[in-house]
Amino acid sequence: MNLVNVALVVGAGVVLVLVLLSERLSSWSLPAPLLAVVIGVAIGPHALDVLPFDRLAEYRDPLLTEGSRIALGVGLVGVALRLPHGYWRRNWRWIAGIIGAGMAVMWLTAAGLLLAVGLPLTLALLVGAMLAPTDPITTTPVVTGANAEKYVPERVRFNLSGESGVNDGLGFLFVMLPLLLLTVAPAGQAWTQWLVDVVLWKVLGAAVMAALAGYLFGKAYIVCRDRGYIDQGSLLIIAIPIGLFMLGLLKLIGTDGILGVFITAAVFGQVVQQSAEEVQDTVADALTRLLMIPLFLLLGVFLPFGEWAQMSPVLLLGLAAAVFVRRVVAVWLVSPVYRNLHTRQELAFMSWFGPIGVSALYYAMDASSRLGDERVFVYVSFAIAVSVVLHGLSTVPLSKWLAGHNDRTTETAAPQKH
Repeated sequence: MNLVNVALVVGAGVVLVLVLLSERLSSWSLPAPLLAVVIGVAIGPHALDVLPFDRLAEYRDPLLTEGSRIALGVGLVGVALRLPHGYWRRNWRWIAGIIGAGMAVMWLTAAGLLLAVGLPLTLALLVGAMLAPTDPITTTPVVTGANAEKYVPERVRFNLSGESGVNDGLGFLFVMLPLLLLTVAPAGQAWTQWLVDVVLWKVLGAAVMAALAGYLFGKAYIVCRDRGYIDQGSLLIIAIPIGLFMLGLLKLIGTDGILGVFITAAVFGQVVQQSAEEVQDTVADALTRLLMIPLFLLLGVFLPFGEWAQMSPVLLLGLAAAVFVRRVVAVWLVSPVYRNLHTRQELAFMSWFGPIGVSALYYAMDASSRLGDERVFVYVSFAIAVSVVLHGLSTVPLSKWLAGHNDRTTETAAPQKH
């Protein structure tokens, strides 16, 4: 059996079906990530065993690691270009609150719950760091599409998008600290390496280089467009290769490519003229789906049900609790920072929707490889599965709930203009 052709038939077939039925399925609160995982489980070794799993398993690590990295790169470009001109200036309080204090709170809350159910301290900190970021790809059904535009206010969609883009890359900071503590001795040397190599070079260095690249790419795009060198409506044709170029370049020079891609695309999107953004959402979302669906399909195939069955119910409950509690605590704890930006109903909605997905998978695969510890993938994949199912099924009901409450409280809400 030719593995490549089988993968093409199965993967492309699932993408085709889910894309053709995407709006109808979304209206039933059955988003593509959820269905792709379910189909992956169904065709995998725990059910129908359609794929030659023994041969496919040899490629699990590179498939999930590089697949999630590339999907993140494309997805982050789409998220960045989705945000309107002037977004960062007008929404600095939300970003500062939910990224500055919020990410640390989400990390420590998740780690504390995992520590309480029996994980060693450093491992709890590592897994908690992977669960902290809000994933930009699994957030897509909440912020784009007909149902999101109908029920979810624009300010909520923009702020969830902006947050998910920034904290994905900054999650690298939190992941690397416990990872270094586990791999570098003595502990003092690990802290020094984290401050100098990770904070100053891999994060701040990547941010500066990415911002400069985004500005220069944006100016180059404007010049070429105004002189008629490129077709109109070519923004995504340019932006996606820019994102992938930066993803590869920043990885080659040893910096945080995930953060760099988003900053490059965000600056690029703010530099180009508004008229150049007309086609961004449809094309970006289509490309994201094209990569996201096969990735979640593979995740469903590789889910470690056997390992989960051997875990204690208390640990499973702790992982599930970490997915949701860390978000609720963070949003409400820092809510005074963004008072008057959102209604209480919107804050409740946003405190629920902090889904975990592709970014957590990428960090888990990378850390598992560095540590040689399969437990990291086992724990994080369970959290992803819980998030994909519960956040996916609740998207439409809670979006309708938010729309109903906002309709009744319009006179007391303080919406922000975009």
